[in-house]
Amino acid sequence: MPMEWKPEYSVGFDRIDQQHQELFHRFNSLMEACKSRQGRDKLRELLQFLDDYVVSHFDEEEKLMAAHSYPAIAEHKEQHRIFCRKLGDLKKILEEEGTSIHLLVATNEAVLQWLIQHIRLIDTALGAFLQNKR
Repeated sequence: MPMEWKPEYSVGFDRIDQQHQELFHRFNSLMEACKSRQGRDKLRELLQFLDDYVVSHFDEEEKLMAAHSYPAIAEHKEQHRIFCRKLGDLKKILEEEGTSIHLLVATNEAVLQWLIQHIRLIDTALGAFLQNKR
């Protein structure tokens, strides 16, 4: 089932929203590959993309928070670190076991759960704060 971008996921900053939508797109590409039994091939590509992309995305969000003296910056940054640790765990499994159904399922669960929860709860709170600063 594809992840659908919904207006309530918007943080109100085009650049951040575009980055989130790209994450949705990449996850959906993995899901499509799974349907055609090519998920294991796409998995390595997704993990590499996430490794590069979330670092720059998180950095951009954290600079935005710092620039606007966001009061929940420490908690938000901790959520970013948690995801980076999860991503590191997934990459370690990939290195040790290669692409597997187990890793595919773990990646789907980790990425889907984190993306939805983080964007809906954490990033939208940041967006609301920033909107009030305008």
